[in-house]
Amino acid sequence: MMIIGEQLRDARQQHQLSQEQIAELLGVSRQTISNWETSRSYPDIERMMRLAEIYHLSLDELLRGDQQMVKTWMAATNVVRIGKWLGFLLALNVVLAVALMFVVQVPWLMILLFGAMVVCVCGAFYLLLRLI
Repeated sequence: MMIIGEQLRDARQQHQLSQEQIAELLGVSRQTISNWETSRSYPDIERMMRLAEIYHLSLDELLRGDQQMVKTWMAATNVVRIGKWLGFLLALNVVLAVALMFVVQVPWLMILLFGAMVVCVCGAFYLLLRLI
């Protein structure tokens, strides 16, 4: 099985393109192309799709066999997903805190809002721990 860097280099050479030409097409530096081809780093999914298009290959052909790249993408996707949930919980906590200030006259509602805030904070801490 060939790793993605080798596949990218071989495909570029088969199409008789230089690293500079590919870099210009993708809007990145030549060094970035070199890093991809030596597997020091990986292209993002949008650039990988563009590379597949340039080299007339399917994404499956490019990705097959490079489990490290797939793991890297999955980890990045999880970080983004966790970050979105974390942002949502923190924003909800702010809304609940503001609402709590306006319902001090209704004890049962105040307790309910405070409980929801505690749940939001606990959820945010849990997500932060998953990011670490």
